[in-house]
Amino acid sequence: MAGRNEQAVIIKKIEETGGHGHHGGAWKVAYADFMTAMMAFFLLLWILAASDEEKLRGLADYFTPSLSESGGRGDGLLDGMVLGQDGVMSGTDGPQSPVQLPSFGQENPLAVFDSRLRDPDSRVVVEFDTRPDGTQDSQTINTGENGVADGIAAAQAAAESEAEAEQLERAEQEWQETQTRLEESITDRVTEDPKLEAMIDNLLFERTADGLEIQIVDKNSASMFATGSARIEERTRDLLRIVAEAVVDLPNEISISGHTDSVPYARAGTYSNWELSADRANATRRVLVDTGVNPARITRISGLADTVPLDPEHPTAPENRRISVTLQYPQDAQP
Repeated sequence: MAGRNEQAVIIKKIEETGGHGHHGGAWKVAYADFMTAMMAFFLLLWILAASDEEKLRGLADYFTPSLSESGGRGDGLLDGMVLGQDGVMSGTDGPQSPVQLPSFGQENPLAVFDSRLRDPDSRVVVEFDTRPDGTQDSQTINTGENGVADGIAAAQAAAESEAEAEQLERAEQEWQETQTRLEESITDRVTEDPKLEAMIDNLLFERTADGLEIQIVDKNSASMFATGSARIEERTRDLLRIVAEAVVDLPNEISISGHTDSVPYARAGTYSNWELSADRANATRRVLVDTGVNPARITRISGLADTVPLDPEHPTAPENRRISVTLQYPQDAQP
């Protein structure tokens, strides 16, 4: 009977499901705050990058603290008076403090955004690419107050100057190649023609300060014009046509000059070597135009008589009687 009065022991077994406890949601709040701060930061960077100088200056003025410059004196109720521990009002009626108070960028608020503006004596050395001759160009730019704008303008001017120099160099190189091609083309055309092959010595090329000068000169055995006349011999006409065909598609301006020797012109009256040389130059112009050269390209016709001899030591030499056709330098490749 005693066994029946004993209280039964009940054991309750609880099996846990799931491998991890609950960690809470605090990390989500921290992560959200972090993302909000990053968004605000990048938004600020975007605003600064998209704002012009006037807006940046206004933004800097907004965040610049206003300081009292009265030297410790006030204009309010206490007029600069301070209540001490003993209850006595103290203050100063003296002059303003000689100590220079910090301005926090009041003079130049943009210095807050660019440290180079804070040092008026700072310098920046801008180095450019090495030149073809091996030297390297450099320039010192002031980056003090307003120095950033000046530095940018100077750098842009230097870059434009460098680009212009490179363009002129390329144009000069192209012009040199054009002259070489012209000389070779005219020479080949003359030597390939059996009737003109013997006149190759009458053809001279000279690269002058004005451009490529193509000269057709007299020889003892081959005269370019009839004696004492502006009438062009047939072989001279054929030679001029070859020259015209070589330059017809080029944009360069052309000048033509006639030259004679120092032998006085025998025709009576006022007609002299001046008129003869000018008439021969004009006759040459007509041949070039008839061959297809644009008349607008011919800018000067001149008769120089015997003032510019090809052989100064022998004024009466036949080489001094000649016609010069000058293909002038292009405008973008002036030496």
